[in-house]
Amino acid sequence: MSSGSLESHLFRRSFDDGWLDVLVGAGIVLIAASWIADAYAIGAVVPAVLYPFWKSGRQKLVEPRLGAVQFAKARVAETRRNLAGWLAFGAGVLAIELLVLVFGRRAGMTGLPALTNAAVAIPAILIGIGLLAGLLVGARRFVAYSVLAFAIGIAAAARGFDRPAWLILAIGAVILSAGIVMLARFLTTHPVAGLDE
Repeated sequence: MSSGSLESHLFRRSFDDGWLDVLVGAGIVLIAASWIADAYAIGAVVPAVLYPFWKSGRQKLVEPRLGAVQFAKARVAETRRNLAGWLAFGAGVLAIELLVLVFGRRAGMTGLPALTNAAVAIPAILIGIGLLAGLLVGARRFVAYSVLAFAIGIAAAARGFDRPAWLILAIGAVILSAGIVMLARFLTTHPVAGLDE
């Protein structure tokens, strides 16, 4: 196996510990909670608040078990560019979504029931699109999370459900639960060297 293909394999596997899922799920749950409380602005800062937890969690939970991997500068730069672009896209979509929801509520979107039913699915579908960012770091299971988000949004719209925050909460809870299971399995399978002696 060449060093390039070994690095690619390590990169794809470096997010299999569940920590990314825990943070993404927790972030979506916190955003949903802010929407349920009609505190939309708080939801907007959740990703920035969670970022320090990403780094400290990796350093305290993952690296003592597997070590710290230094990827090639070109790969790190490409991943940062891709994630920055995805975050900018997501922030723009979130801003548009919030504007549509806030102005839709004020305008009383009840005049067009079909539009109202479809609108409830928009946040879940947008989260589904955002979850595909997991592919940028090789976390292919995020495709399943994305499909789940689409399915929840479409099913809710078909049934006339009118509370998008609860859909967001359901999506986040599933991802958080899966992340907790993965992380627990990772911690059990990879004990810290020296503690099991």
